[in-house]
Amino acid sequence: MTKKKLWIFAGGGLLVVSIGLLYWFYFSTPVTLPADEQLINDIHQVFPEATVDVIQDKIYADERHAIVPFISERNEYGLSYWVWGKYKWQVASIDLDGEPRVWKIDQRDPSTYHFVWNLSPVDQLSTLQLYLIRDRGYLISDEEEIYNPRVQMEWIASLQESSYGVMPLPEEGVNVLNSLFKGQATQQSSLFFENFSPAQEVFFSWIAKDQLGNEAYPEISVNGSSYTVGDITVDYMLIFSEEQLELPGRK
Repeated sequence: MTKKKLWIFAGGGLLVVSIGLLYWFYFSTPVTLPADEQLINDIHQVFPEATVDVIQDKIYADERHAIVPFISERNEYGLSYWVWGKYKWQVASIDLDGEPRVWKIDQRDPSTYHFVWNLSPVDQLSTLQLYLIRDRGYLISDEEEIYNPRVQMEWIASLQESSYGVMPLPEEGVNVLNSLFKGQATQQSSLFFENFSPAQEVFFSWIAKDQLGNEAYPEISVNGSSYTVGDITVDYMLIFSEEQLELPGRK
């Protein structure tokens, strides 16, 4: 074998090994989340103020994304968001309050959206009502009249057995958002608060109910601090009142 062929052979082998290492590093098959002690240590390394005391659970949104609810030493009920990458689980965001949010794993794909929450038992809540809402609107553009009817979708989550929960956006919600995204492309307007048009305003909201079924404000479970270290989209949801809903018989 000539020296030139030897170099070509060696270079080709090095390229194959490099590609293999890159694939292993970035696209390796995820393993299970680490033990509680390691999760707590990882959280404290990036956000010492969390002072996590108890890991409540480990919930996988999909193979590479997980939610870990926790209780802090100050009895705060919080949430941590984990992403598999570079051959390890990494904490991407930490919330010291567990008020409902929407984790958009892929903003362009509503089927990846998840409702997440961890509400303190001190607030004595029984149910959580989750909403997807688009206000009705009327738009005239280029001599074209466009009417957008109101969209109001509701899902109920029980808080009786657990303070925390993770709920994928139900299929009917995914279908509605996908249709609105298609309409957005046609009308060239934005769906969500970034540069939204009044005719296409879409948002998520929530209402909490107490043990008697009355509307309640969870004072303990809101207004905590957050810390984000990764490329992640976790959107706040508006706290709503039933007076803001369109109910049968209400004008």
